[in-house]
Amino acid sequence: MYQSRPQVSLRERTKDFFRVNRLRFIIVAYYTLLVGMTAAGVAYGYYFSEMFFASNKPARIEAIMNILKLFWLIPLPYAILNFYSFIRYPACIRPYFRPIIWASRHFHGTFYFRYVTRGQNPNLVADNVRHAYHLLQQNLPNQWVIEVVTDIPLDPGIADERIRIIVVPATYQTERGTRYKARSLHYALHASTATDTDWIIHLDEETRFNKETLWAIYRFVAREHHDVRVGKRQYARIGQGVILYGRGTVVNWLTTLADSIRVGDDYGRFRLQFENGKAYFGMHGSFIVIQNHVEKTIGLDHGPDASITEDAYFALVAQQIGIEFAFIHTFMYEKSPFSLRDFIRQRRRWFGGLWMCVLSGNLPLKERIILGTFMVLWSFSWLCIVMVYVNFIYPTGTPVWLAVTGGVSFAYYVTLYLIGFFRTFNPRDGFFRFGALLGAQLVLIPIFSLMEAAGVFYGLVSPPREFYVVQKEWLRPTQPSVTGD
Repeated sequence: MYQSRPQVSLRERTKDFFRVNRLRFIIVAYYTLLVGMTAAGVAYGYYFSEMFFASNKPARIEAIMNILKLFWLIPLPYAILNFYSFIRYPACIRPYFRPIIWASRHFHGTFYFRYVTRGQNPNLVADNVRHAYHLLQQNLPNQWVIEVVTDIPLDPGIADERIRIIVVPATYQTERGTRYKARSLHYALHASTATDTDWIIHLDEETRFNKETLWAIYRFVAREHHDVRVGKRQYARIGQGVILYGRGTVVNWLTTLADSIRVGDDYGRFRLQFENGKAYFGMHGSFIVIQNHVEKTIGLDHGPDASITEDAYFALVAQQIGIEFAFIHTFMYEKSPFSLRDFIRQRRRWFGGLWMCVLSGNLPLKERIILGTFMVLWSFSWLCIVMVYVNFIYPTGTPVWLAVTGGVSFAYYVTLYLIGFFRTFNPRDGFFRFGALLGAQLVLIPIFSLMEAAGVFYGLVSPPREFYVVQKEWLRPTQPSVTGD
C-alpha cells in the first residue's frame, strides 16, 4: 500500500532552507550592509546640506565655517581604506581549513607560546597559563612549550618542564638601551631554548585562544615551512590574526563597545596590508606568529624609539629587510581597558609611540611615509569631532558636496564599529541582549569619538614618556569565553 511522506511543517522547511543557503544569505546581507551604509551616508549628507538647512548667517561667517568644516574630510582616507578592505576581503567569510593532519606532514617543530608580563598580575598569568596548558595538552600533545617572560618571579601553579619561566634580571641592559617590553623580549630571544626552525606565538598576559586558533596557526606554519623549503620565499612570513574584546564577562561595557573599532580596524587596514605581505601601519604586539630564525634576524633591540610601541617598530624593521607578512583568519581574545582613564592613557601611548616610530632617523623614509601620513591625519582628527559639535551648537549652511562627502566618511566610520560588533557578538547568545548591545553600539558612537579624541589630544599636549600598562586583573572572573566563533 502506498504510504504518503510525512508532513514537514513550514517552520522546519524554512529552517532547512536557511541552513542550506546560510553562506549565501550571509554574503548577501554583508554586501547589502556595505551598500546600505554608503547610501545612508549620501542621504544623510544631502539632507543636512544647505539644500534643506539653509543658513541666514552673514556671508563672512558662512565662509569661515565652511573652511573649518573641511576638517570633516580628515577621516575620509582612513574610512575609504578600511571600506575598500571590507569589500575586497569580506569579513563575514571564514576560510575552509584542511584537517590538521595535513599540516602535521609539513611541520614537526615546536610551538613556543610566549607570554610577556611585568609580573604584577600573577593570578591572571597563572590562570591563563593553566588554560593554555590544558588546551595544548588536548590538541598539540608533543609540540609545544609555554614561556612566561617576566620581570618578577612568579609561580604558574603547574609543575611541567614544558612550562618555563624566564626572569629578566633587573640589571639587564641591551646594547642600544631598549626599554620595557622590547627589552624583556630581546632577553628572551637569547634565553629561550627555541631553535631556528621553531615558531614563537607572542601573547600578552591576558590573551587567550581556543582550539580553532591553534589549528589555524598550525596550518599557517605548515604552509610557510613548505613555501620556504620549495624556494618560494627566503624567509617565512610573519602572521597575525584578529583580536576580539567582548567575549565572556565584561568589566566595562563602555570601553568594550568602544573597542569594536579595533576589531573593525583589524579587518580593515590591517588585514589589507597583511594580505598584500606588508605592514605599513605596523602590527599588534599580541597574536604574532613568527619563526624564531626570523625574529632573531630582526631582533628587538632597536633603542628608545622602539620602546613605547615596539610592535610597530619591529614590523617596520622587518619590512625594511624584505620579510613579508600574512593574515591569519582566526581569533584570540582579550579584555578592553577596565576604566575610561586606562582607555585614554592606552590611546595616548599608542599615539606617542607611533610618532616616535615615524620620527626615528634609524628607519628609511620609505618605510615611515605611509604610517607618517596616517599619523598626521590622526593628529588632527580631534578637530573633526570639534567641528561636528560646533556646527550642532551654531549651525550654518553646508555645501552639498562637502555635506555628502562628510556623510559618507561618517557612514564608513560607523561601519568600522558595526563590522567589529558583528564579529564579536552573536545573536545566539540572546536576541534581546544582542539587540540592546547593537543599539548601544550605535547610540554611543559620538561618545566613543570623544574618548578617542581625548587620547589623541592628551598625547599631543603630554607625549608619553613611559610604557603605560592598563589594569588587567579583576576581583571576579573576567576571562573571555573562547569556545568558538
